[in-house]
Amino acid sequence: MLGLAQSTFEYALIQSQSPSPKPESDSLTTSQATALLDVAPHTVQKWVDAGVLRAWKTVGGHRRVAASSVQAMLRDRDAMQQATAVKKMSVMLVEDDADAAELLEVLIGRLWPHAQVRLARDGFSALLDAGKQPPDVLITDINLPGLDGVQMLRSLLLHPDTRQMRVVFVTHYAPAELQRFGTLPPGVPVLRKPIQIEDLWRALGGDYRTAVA
Repeated sequence: MLGLAQSTFEYALIQSQSPSPKPESDSLTTSQATALLDVAPHTVQKWVDAGVLRAWKTVGGHRRVAASSVQAMLRDRDAMQQATAVKKMSVMLVEDDADAAELLEVLIGRLWPHAQVRLARDGFSALLDAGKQPPDVLITDINLPGLDGVQMLRSLLLHPDTRQMRVVFVTHYAPAELQRFGTLPPGVPVLRKPIQIEDLWRALGGDYRTAVA
């Protein structure tokens, strides 16, 4: 999985750094991109907004999507499909902010198109859900209603079945402001919102394996 995840990450960086393509040589309408990727139009829009797909607007105000971005996504999707055929990775996302949760779902879908994503809105629900069915990856906000993310993770780490999860904290708070939540569990990366795809990739090590030997 290291090679595939790295390929995905490097592709995203290349797309964000590449100059705008020439519309006459590398352009698709939103409808064409939607048809090729077999997703809803709003999904293509989310991917464009998140920088996953490269796009621009014509002088007349019409959106065009880079055909090379779509083709690269299709290639990555095929490769990931073959690599994850044995076991689909499960990801639990704990986030009470709808917009932040939506962006994270887009990023997760870009890095792992076939991951099974579960969403919890508060720490208590996440604690119960993860305890019953431990995910491979847990991405949680720190400031949650009721039980905060730090307390939730401390409880989960007491049980052998949930100690093997790969965990990432996300937050709006600066490092100094996090003191209000007490000492964070060691070794857990903390990402500041809004989350960037390359930061999430690095926080998970860039090689998260969906199958355990």
